[in-house]
Amino acid sequence: MRQAVPLPMERWPAPRLVATLRHYGRRAWRWWRVIAESRAGLARPAPGRRRVLVVRLDAIGDFVLWSGAARVLRDWLGPDTHVTLAANASWADLARDADIADEVWPVRRDSLEWDGAYRSQVRARVAGGRFAMAINPRFTREMIFGDSIMRWSRAPERIGWRGEGHLLPVRERRWADGWYTRLVESSAETLHETERNAEFLHALGVPMDGVPRPSLVVYYRPLEGLDGLRTGYFVVFPGASLAEKRWAPTNFAAVARHIQQQTGWTPVLLGERADAPMTAAVAAEVPGAIDLAGRTSVAVLASAIQRARLVVSNDTSAVHLAAATGVPAVCVVGGWQWKRFVPYPASLGEVAERVDVVSMESDMACFNCNWHCVQPRVAGETIPCVSRVPRARVVEAVDRVLSRLTVAELHG
Repeated sequence: MRQAVPLPMERWPAPRLVATLRHYGRRAWRWWRVIAESRAGLARPAPGRRRVLVVRLDAIGDFVLWSGAARVLRDWLGPDTHVTLAANASWADLARDADIADEVWPVRRDSLEWDGAYRSQVRARVAGGRFAMAINPRFTREMIFGDSIMRWSRAPERIGWRGEGHLLPVRERRWADGWYTRLVESSAETLHETERNAEFLHALGVPMDGVPRPSLVVYYRPLEGLDGLRTGYFVVFPGASLAEKRWAPTNFAAVARHIQQQTGWTPVLLGERADAPMTAAVAAEVPGAIDLAGRTSVAVLASAIQRARLVVSNDTSAVHLAAATGVPAVCVVGGWQWKRFVPYPASLGEVAERVDVVSMESDMACFNCNWHCVQPRVAGETIPCVSRVPRARVVEAVDRVLSRLTVAELHG
């Protein structure tokens, strides 16, 4: 009798079945959690200054792109309004530095999703705020995060985007839409995130000229390894939140060596703790590189980037931090949400000029796929529109940036 030959692991249905069960298990947990939460009526606004809650729990790059619109919103609400910002805890310190709210409440996303006791604490604090108005300016809403906080506020006026449903399935949207008193309709055209933020402000009736430009107030924060440098330095950020977005470390190493040879600057590798294998791979190929991955908070990262001469990165927060702090950046990017985050639109003026984008847009017709990749690929590996970006194009972009710098900027 012929012996059965086991199938390779990637052909077994079990991993996909487990992933599917985990996905629907998470969804069921979310529904159970939200259903169990109280449905109290409207809050009675606190006496005195009008209290307004603004909710942003998304990533650091989203916050940076919103920073200009946040200042416009704060000015429009006026000094007689007490503004509370419910902020992602990872970048709450930057929000305090930016002076865009009277009060910043840090919220830990992971705990809000999975820790029932923490979620109850946040719900009680929000419900006790006695807000007259709550605003959720995020275009891509999430029921378990921003939408829930809007619901808990019980504010008589609760305004948000109808937005797009990338993170909000149809059934969740139908339910969560009812937690708002007003949903802003968006235009159908593809807009950069800063232009979308301006569209939201216009819908609120905020008078303004043009698109608010991202800008950050970043205070100096020391970082061991940088403060004693006698030369300028440039930042290489080879990590990304998703493995699919990561250009190869060997490519970043080659570009770093080129910059080093052209300028004499010290290469500094930054990233989160999870990025350490990638930064270590780059450091191994670049003499004199300083690897600081996993040693910075977002506020320290912003301070380190602000003092850099140049940033070279995947499509990550490092690019937006550079642009908002006046540092030129070269960004390797694919086509998953082309023009929503990068490249920057001309409407941002000098901020847009700081970001040189390198992509395969002219070589691949499938750009702007919204993560519906049609190219042959292996799950969990870099997608083709990133992996195929040639080193030579990135080096050309770096040379363009260097050619725009003055002698003092190059050697000062």
